[in-house]
Amino acid sequence: MFMKRKLYLFSGAVVLLCLIICVSLAGMSRATTLFGFRESDVGEVVDREIDARLQQYGKQFAGWLNGNVPGGMVPSAAVGVIQGDRLVFHHGVRADSTTRFGIASLSKTFTAVLALRLQEKKILVLDEPVSRYLPGVVIEREELNSKPVTVRHLLAHTSGIPSFAGRHVVYDINGKKISVPEQVHPAGYSYSYSNEGYELMMHVIEAAAGRSYAECMKEEILDPLGMTSSTAEFSNGTGGIVTTIQDLAKYTAMLINRGEYRGRRIISEKSFGELLAKPVELPVTKVDYYYSLGWEVITVNGSIDSYYKAGRWFNQASGLQVFPKRKIAFIYLCNPPEHLGDSFMSWRQGLTGMLRFLVRKISDDETLCTAWPSLTPGELKWYEGDYRNVITGEKVHVSLKGGTLFSNGFGGYMPLRTFTSNRFLIDSGRMLHNFVWKDHRVVGLALRHGYYEAVRE
Repeated sequence: MFMKRKLYLFSGAVVLLCLIICVSLAGMSRATTLFGFRESDVGEVVDREIDARLQQYGKQFAGWLNGNVPGGMVPSAAVGVIQGDRLVFHHGVRADSTTRFGIASLSKTFTAVLALRLQEKKILVLDEPVSRYLPGVVIEREELNSKPVTVRHLLAHTSGIPSFAGRHVVYDINGKKISVPEQVHPAGYSYSYSNEGYELMMHVIEAAAGRSYAECMKEEILDPLGMTSSTAEFSNGTGGIVTTIQDLAKYTAMLINRGEYRGRRIISEKSFGELLAKPVELPVTKVDYYYSLGWEVITVNGSIDSYYKAGRWFNQASGLQVFPKRKIAFIYLCNPPEHLGDSFMSWRQGLTGMLRFLVRKISDDETLCTAWPSLTPGELKWYEGDYRNVITGEKVHVSLKGGTLFSNGFGGYMPLRTFTSNRFLIDSGRMLHNFVWKDHRVVGLALRHGYYEAVRE
C-alpha cells in the first residue's frame, strides 16, 4: 500500500469540479453541525470571522457530501475538522460523529505514538535492535552488510523489509507463526512500506511492556485522551483500531498541539519532534515529501506544510491531515467494500481534495498543501549513472534525456516520474526507484528486488 496513488494531493481539476457540485447542492446541508468535544463547549468563543467561514463553507461541503456518497461503493462516511483542540465541524452520510469505523493503516500512527510514549517511560528504546526484544528474530542479512535492524527502523519503514517479496522468513514469536519478507535493502538506507514491520512492532511492544498491545494502547493513549468509544482489541499494530469522529478528533487535537491534549501530555515535545523527523538523509530542495515515524510529511522551504496518513482495508478507510502552521486538521472515516477499486480511489481523491479546500477556506490560508516536489534538470542529474546489485552484480543504468530520467531497472528503458526529491515512479509504486543519499551524495539505488550501489569510475 505505497502512497503512489496519493499524487492526487494536487488534483486541482477534481477539486474545482467538486466545488461546482457542492455549491449547487448547498441547500442539502441539514445535518451540518458545529460543536466542540463536550456539551459545555457548545457556543464557546469562536472568532466571528472563522465562525462565518465555518458556516458558509461547512454548508457547501455538507451539500456536496450528501449528494456524493454512493451507497453501493461507500455505505457510510463521516468527516470532521479540528481547530486547536476542538472539533469545529463534522458531517456524516448514513453515519454521524459517534459511528464506529475501522481505520486500517492509520493505526500505524497510533503504534508510533505508543512506542514513543513507552520510550519516555524507559520501557523500550527506539535505537535498540529488534533482537533485544524478540531474540529469535534476525532480520538483517550478512550478504547485504546490513547493520542491526532497530525499533526505529520498523517505525520508519527503513528496516529493509520490502512491501512485496518472493521470499519470506517465518518466525515463531510466543507460539505465533509470523511470516516476514526477507530483507532486500540494508537497514536505515531507504524507505520501503512494510505492514509486516508494524506487525513486528506489536510484538516488540508486548515483549517490552509485558502486556498486550491492546492493553498498552488503551492505558497509554486511548484512556488519557478520553477516547472511550475506541478500541485496539482487533489491531495487529499495522491496522485494526476502531474509533469514531469524536474520538479521532481528540487524537488529532493532541497532534495539532504537539503531543498535548487539554493539559495532558501524551508525548513530550522531544518525542513529537522524533515523530515527524526525517529518518534518512535527503537532498535539500524547495519542496519535499518524506516518510517519518508513521507519517507522510510535506515540507516547503524546510518547514512542515502538513503531514498526512491514510488507511485502506476491507470495509474500512480513513484519512487524517494536520496543517501545523494554522493548527487545523481534517479527518474522515468510511467503510468501502472494495477498498482497492478504481471507483473508490477516485471518490476518495475527490473527498480529500474537498476537505483540503474546506480547511483552506476555514483557516483563510490558500497556500496550504498546494506545492509538490519537482526537480530541475541540474537536480535530476544527481541520479545519472550506473548502479550494481550488491549480491548478484547485475547493473542498472539511469540516464537523463530531454529533462527526463530513464532507467532499465525493470527491463527496457522507461521514463521516471518525480515523486519526491529522491524517489521516482515508473507506472506504479511497485516500480519505485528510491535513491540513497549518504554524506551529501548519491550512493545507491533501492529497488523492490534488491539494493544497488552507485558505481564510481
